[in-house]
Amino acid sequence: MRICVVLLLVTLPLFAKSDVVVEAWARATPPGVSNAVIYGLFDNKGAEEMRVAEIKFAGAKHAMIHRTVEEEGMTRMVHGEILVPAGERYELTPGGLHVMLMGVSSALEQGCRYQFQIIWENGDTANHEFVTGGYGQMVFPADAKSLGGDIVTRLCP
Repeated sequence: MRICVVLLLVTLPLFAKSDVVVEAWARATPPGVSNAVIYGLFDNKGAEEMRVAEIKFAGAKHAMIHRTVEEEGMTRMVHGEILVPAGERYELTPGGLHVMLMGVSSALEQGCRYQFQIIWENGDTANHEFVTGGYGQMVFPADAKSLGGDIVTRLCP
């Protein structure tokens, strides 16, 4: 009986989900760079607004939601939030809202898929992937039409 309970507790996160479809991407990072950024489109298919409580990426010490702001000619980042209204889409873009990965353990390689987890304020948890484009990528990589596409198939650590 104990084994069944332990197995249930271990496997429950694998079945966790949310009503938000995420199509995420990042730029490749040069070796030695300790920060990276995730951008993407969050499409809320559900009937309630969804707010991100936490983002986890095993390849970084921690992830924070930032917004780029310009004040008096200076650009800086401030803490932000991802709130996706019911039935709507929300996009994270370069120069705007993004997920900052701090303390990245190894370079993100172009043409890879990486897994990350979103924990929503309502308690839902969902596993997602992001794909990596080139160093100067400004939009979702054109060669990665979908996460299950033929071009970007290599899952990287």
